[in-house]
Amino acid sequence: MQIPSSVYEHPAIADPALKHELEHILAKGFRLLRFPAYLERYFAHSYQKIAVDTCLSNSPYIGILFALMGVVAFTQYPELQSGLFLYSYLLAGLGLISIYWCARLPATVRWFSWYVGFASALTLLLFLVNLNVLPSTTSQSFMQPIVIYSTILIYAIAKMRFYNAILWCQLAALFNVVVSTLVLQIPSFDWQTFLFANSIGIAICYVLEHRERTLFLQRLLLDIEKTEQQQLNRNLQLLSRMDSLTNLANRRYFSERLTMEWKRCMREQKPLSVVLLDIDYFKQFNDCYGHLKGDHCLVQVAKALKREASRPAELVGRYGGEEFILLYPNVDEHQIKKTLVRIQQRIIDLAIPHHGSAISPVVTASLGAATVVPHYSFSPEKLVSEADHLLYQSKERGRNCWLSAVLSGKEHQHSINL
Repeated sequence: MQIPSSVYEHPAIADPALKHELEHILAKGFRLLRFPAYLERYFAHSYQKIAVDTCLSNSPYIGILFALMGVVAFTQYPELQSGLFLYSYLLAGLGLISIYWCARLPATVRWFSWYVGFASALTLLLFLVNLNVLPSTTSQSFMQPIVIYSTILIYAIAKMRFYNAILWCQLAALFNVVVSTLVLQIPSFDWQTFLFANSIGIAICYVLEHRERTLFLQRLLLDIEKTEQQQLNRNLQLLSRMDSLTNLANRRYFSERLTMEWKRCMREQKPLSVVLLDIDYFKQFNDCYGHLKGDHCLVQVAKALKREASRPAELVGRYGGEEFILLYPNVDEHQIKKTLVRIQQRIIDLAIPHHGSAISPVVTASLGAATVVPHYSFSPEKLVSEADHLLYQSKERGRNCWLSAVLSGKEHQHSINL
């Protein structure tokens, strides 16, 4: 399954086949904060990127709050200016600086959840240990709300995933028991304070992750809808330009391309050729074989013409009914004559039976071609009109032949093939 690149930085394409499944996941809910495996890894990448961006954008506020806490603690409670609290404060500050610089380094971003989790657990541990070793009740009363608010802020600002928060929180509690009872040999921390602060912090993690998962799915659905809309627009644009039976350009699109190539050839003073083609006795073909066979004949002729006009600037269009039109930029009168011979032979080589034809047992075509070096005294419409006139003349001369003319502002030079 492929996920849109707007959701994460890896290139991918939104798959409309995912739409109903994503809508089902969104409607059903994800109380356990888990997606299907193929989706979960993309969400993890997306959430990590959001967490890194949040960490970097909030770092000035975190620094200010941390500095204000230190100013209040050291000015209002002189006994905190030495001892374990001072070292804990400096260590926590060093940890914040380390997180900030690691988050800025592309090489360490992939480990963001790990070092943030470790730093958060260490900060909680330092606060909890200090809460037990403070010398006075006044200091302890100051540290108690600090522990609560810091715990909440750590979970909220770090944007830890719900299960990661539980993991690091339990590690912090375990380390505190070990440090307090085995190293410092003092009673363990106030469980009520820790549980209150930690419950709020973990609840915040749950709400934030649930919200991000919802937004993640909604972004996916929006990307899929955007992809579907783009595909619909492409299909509509294709329908507006292409003939539905032959998949060739229709007259509208052919006119647009003719105008564009006319202007380009005028600037570069290059020749431009237009060929009009009409299948001989096509009405009789339909009368003899039926319209379904007639449509099949048109499709086969269209494929043959596309092989003949296959260069990037060249174009084949269905002009109407059994008529086709071809555009040849940078093709002069000598080249177009060879092209007309090849086109005529390609259609004969199809060997489509035509017992209703008065001139051949297989399908044939009459052609008219006009070539000009575009200039302001002429027009694309006049070029097509001249090719149409030459086509009419070739049909008058017995069909299954071609006529070509080189046009200028004053005279026409005709080449005839019977």
